[in-house]
Amino acid sequence: MRGQAAVEYLLIFSAVLVIFATVTFGQMINPAQDAGRDTAYLSQARFAADAIAGAINSVYSNGKGAVKSVSFPMDHNWNLQLTENTLTISLEISSGTQNVQSNLRYGFNGSIQNLSAGTYTAIVEWSSANNSLTQDNYKITINIKPVEG
Repeated sequence: MRGQAAVEYLLIFSAVLVIFATVTFGQMINPAQDAGRDTAYLSQARFAADAIAGAINSVYSNGKGAVKSVSFPMDHNWNLQLTENTLTISLEISSGTQNVQSNLRYGFNGSIQNLSAGTYTAIVEWSSANNSLTQDNYKITINIKPVEG
């Protein structure tokens, strides 16, 4: 009889342990998935911010008539903002809105809101027109016109 009681206790203990493990495992995996996804989105935003800022800085350094284009993927909706000396990409992740910034040698005030996920091409050119930041589907055009002097 004692052997049978031990087996029954062992079965009950095993069932409780399996239930506990499935509940705990599910709660451990979801935060890790969110953190991994957020890290990937922020990494893409960092790459995009550095690529666009590098293109703007390169065109500004090369002078009148310079053009540079860069392509980059974004797997999440995002916003682009240019100010006098900073390029900012904002995106919403699980912990809230995060901003990724890169420094600019030349900037102007402009922004594009609610850009969808996709692979974008940013074309930066020194233009005879005024400073502008426009979007056409997955193409972002940045015209810069620094004051010559």
